[in-house]
Amino acid sequence: MLQRATWGELRTVLMFAHPDDEAVALGARLELFAAATLVHVTDGAPRNGEDARMHGFASVDAYRAARAEELNAALKRAGLRKMKRVALQIPDQEASLHLPEITGSLCEILQAETPDVVFTHPYEGGHPDHDATAFAVHRAAARWGTAGGKAPRIVEAAFYHLGSKGIETGRFLGSQQETEAIHFDLSPVERERKQEILACFPSQQGTLRLFPLDRESYRIAPEYDFHAPPHERPVLYENFPWGMTSSRFCELTQAADERAMHSCR
Repeated sequence: MLQRATWGELRTVLMFAHPDDEAVALGARLELFAAATLVHVTDGAPRNGEDARMHGFASVDAYRAARAEELNAALKRAGLRKMKRVALQIPDQEASLHLPEITGSLCEILQAETPDVVFTHPYEGGHPDHDATAFAVHRAAARWGTAGGKAPRIVEAAFYHLGSKGIETGRFLGSQQETEAIHFDLSPVERERKQEILACFPSQQGTLRLFPLDRESYRIAPEYDFHAPPHERPVLYENFPWGMTSSRFCELTQAADERAMHSCR
């Protein structure tokens, strides 16, 4: 499942929170996914306008449009201009507030695409949109499987979380479950390719430069308890003014699960 040689042979959906997450996760090998469907949960532009102003844009709309153009440039560089794409257009930093809607949308995508595998985020407390996407992917896959479809295998890419010395990028938070993991050491050609794709996102360079260029890592997703924080508090995003805490996130996942239970009765 995780061997690179098989990826082009699998029906695949890439489900990520933001434009540029696919480049972090798969930048050295994006060209393998020409037949995949790329799903972005958010538009990459927080509605409060702080990110837009910080990056020199006059409005949130201008920032949103710039992020879309950056994605277009990255996919063009990877030879994926005709890639099938779905944008849910949830405002950046607000995915946690829309868990039932996102889960429902992802269920529809799974039903339409019937993928063998979904690439997505781990649940690690790095960014609330990442965690919200992970929750929705796991719940959508389970719901589709319960409805009679073949639940896809969920594969996580390494992103970031809070470590003992601050942010840790490009490696997974430890899990109590044994899961299959693989690490690809990138060749000089692959490093250059990934660097060129990441460079297509000039507005995000402050974050992207924190990620290693010598390795990409993946693992089969463990079973998560989304009703509990991924690790002892604080989680990384509680250090940022993104309007979310791990306690609030867990309340939202519980509410989303309760709503789903009631809707099935």
